Amino acid sequence: MKRGSGFKFWVISALAAGMSGGVVAATIDLNGAWQFKKEGEADWREVRVPHDWAIGYDFNPKFDPGSGMLPWQATGEYRRKFTVSEADAKNLATGGEAYLEFDGVMSRPQVSLNGVAVGGSIYGYLGFTIPVGGVLKSGENELSVKADTHRQKTRFYCGGGIYRDVRLRILPKGHVVPGSVAIRTSEVTVESASVAMEWRMDNGELQRRKIKVEKPHFWDVDDPYLYSVEIGGEVYRYGIRTASFTTEDGFHLNGRRLQLKGVCLHSDLGLIGMVANKDALRRQLAIMRDMGVNAVRTSHNCPDPKLLDLCDEMGFVVWDESFDKWDGTAGWTGAENWEEYITGVLKSFVRRDRNHPCVVAWSIGNEIGGQSGRYYTGVSRTSCRKFREAVLSEDDTRPVGIAAWQKETVDAFQDLDLTGWNYARRYMPMKTKYPKIPMVYTESCSSFSDYGYFGNGQPATGRTSYDWDRHRTCGYDYTAASYSDIPDVEFWRMEKDRWMAGEFVWTGIDYLGEPAPWTGKTGKARSSSFGIVDLTGFPKDRFWLYRSYWKKDAETVHLIPHWNWDGRADKVTVMVYTSGDEAELFLNGKSLGKRSKLLDIDYPVDFMKDGVGDYYRICDRYRLTWRDVPFEPGALKAVAYRNGRQIGEDVRETAGKAVSVRCVTDPYSRPEDELFFVRIDAVDEQGRLDPWNESKVLITVEGPAELVGAGNGNPHERTGFASPVQPLFFGRAMAAVRRLGTGEIAVRAKFED
Repeated sequence: MKRGSGFKFWVISALAAGMSGGVVAATIDLNGAWQFKKEGEADWREVRVPHDWAIGYDFNPKFDPGSGMLPWQATGEYRRKFTVSEADAKNLATGGEAYLEFDGVMSRPQVSLNGVAVGGSIYGYLGFTIPVGGVLKSGENELSVKADTHRQKTRFYCGGGIYRDVRLRILPKGHVVPGSVAIRTSEVTVESASVAMEWRMDNGELQRRKIKVEKPHFWDVDDPYLYSVEIGGEVYRYGIRTASFTTEDGFHLNGRRLQLKGVCLHSDLGLIGMVANKDALRRQLAIMRDMGVNAVRTSHNCPDPKLLDLCDEMGFVVWDESFDKWDGTAGWTGAENWEEYITGVLKSFVRRDRNHPCVVAWSIGNEIGGQSGRYYTGVSRTSCRKFREAVLSEDDTRPVGIAAWQKETVDAFQDLDLTGWNYARRYMPMKTKYPKIPMVYTESCSSFSDYGYFGNGQPATGRTSYDWDRHRTCGYDYTAASYSDIPDVEFWRMEKDRWMAGEFVWTGIDYLGEPAPWTGKTGKARSSSFGIVDLTGFPKDRFWLYRSYWKKDAETVHLIPHWNWDGRADKVTVMVYTSGDEAELFLNGKSLGKRSKLLDIDYPVDFMKDGVGDYYRICDRYRLTWRDVPFEPGALKAVAYRNGRQIGEDVRETAGKAVSVRCVTDPYSRPEDELFFVRIDAVDEQGRLDPWNESKVLITVEGPAELVGAGNGNPHERTGFASPVQPLFFGRAMAAVRRLGTGEIAVRAKFED
């Protein structure tokens, strides 16, 4: 629905006799207070659903770092009571039905209502609906859910419990079956569009309607206009747009080429774990939008429905991904027929998401090796074709693809509509062999950095030159995984390979688990270092490099590093990330000269070699560098220009020792948000950040609110997010606070004695 006036709203009658006579549908919100008991616990305790049963613990290396060093593998039970009014129960007495709707439970939930087992689910990343009209009663009812994650496999943190929304819907006789509505647009031109709607009634009857929209207002990334339609008393949103992937000119939205400037996002939300919260999701997308992102890949699982709602509203196109692998990470235990299991989940996934205009492609998996006798659940031409057909049986308006890595799997994908390829221009064998199949760079970069860390004031000497002694990765953005590249190389590839639809950077935000590069003997960590933004939501310096290149509607001037080097470095490398074409550097008012971007660089697209030599030469096209700047305390300032006109400046001043802790609302949280985030900085007498401070702080909340989580971006930090005492990481930490009512709220922090 477009903000303001002018949106179109259609009413389609479901012809449901049971909807007359004053009997209306009812929805009971089942979030909030539940009782919970985890295996090994004797007593029930109250928790708030959505709930992640592991996120409140300290990080412990006895648990697998690959899945976040948290005790997520467990069995847990939930129970709560709720009341159904006589008026709501009237729907059931007159032939209606009631539906329990879970947006996601990790994992293998078994649901009981009033002591009767009513159903469950097989895939923790996908919601499910259970008809319970025969068990529900007027008055008090008791609902219980048992979840077990012992058999769930994962390569990253997946949490445990009822981590997404729950509701009960009571519908009258003659209602539309939940999840059955499909809205498709076709014959789209600037003059008109056909909108076809299909749904199933509770008596099994399939109904169809078609409307013609004159001079449609297109949904777009810059203008995410949404139409609304009422079907059977319920409002559904949809968008009118055209989207296509081409083999010669990339991705087109509404008839124009749109370079996908995308990021991969995992399901966890940092400080609150897997708890699905719309305010936290909106904040993540707001951070990405400020960086210039226009596309999201839901790596590697079905996202929370609220994420797609927000992408519809905010204008992000989505590569909607169903699975990581097709084995235990997909929830398959081996007890079910494998093909039927994957096919069934795919169909449910597509039915759930098909009405979102933001979704432009379906992905059936990620980096799955070739099928063999030892790897039964691998890809083959037969399995890919079969799973594509399953998707198209529910939605034939979008292409079906997969994210790939292994070049030997190329022949498995020849029947798909498009393919995604991960890293180091690995897409070329597919381009050579199947030039008529469009492609997307589904994972690019995999660069590493820690917020605020610049080593000894010099960038790394090679792509995999991490600080092994301190277990840190450097904020100069010169390092990446051994199989991948720094951002600048990927920028260049996307400029040269214009037939690619664009890239999805691995990753937009750090996530729990998969703690590369700190795996095995190199040291255990709780979280990744891939993110452009750290686990808590602080933009790393790499954020400004992407913003300077991607965000064309704003100016960027960002100076690195900080300017507190006394005793740590005599000479420092200084960089400026700017949307301008040149900048001048000043130290305490003295010019250190101008630098201009070298836009005529001739750089081999496939070049990949460690060392400061030719590999890093491409950086001069996208960033400005002053090497061996002598350190002296004071002020370092960069002034940026485009075509000789000043566009902005940035300053770094030498800070004194921190004397206090400053709390400010994170700029990406909205004033009206129920869940908001607060930045916590160690500052000197003049309010300047002390960039080396790693003191512990005590966080308190006053007023009608509670501290939901707190922490920092250090991938090696062991303090749990539930603790109000947190160490700073290069001067900073973050807190998540939930409002509990109206009134003034004060969030404070002080150095812990």
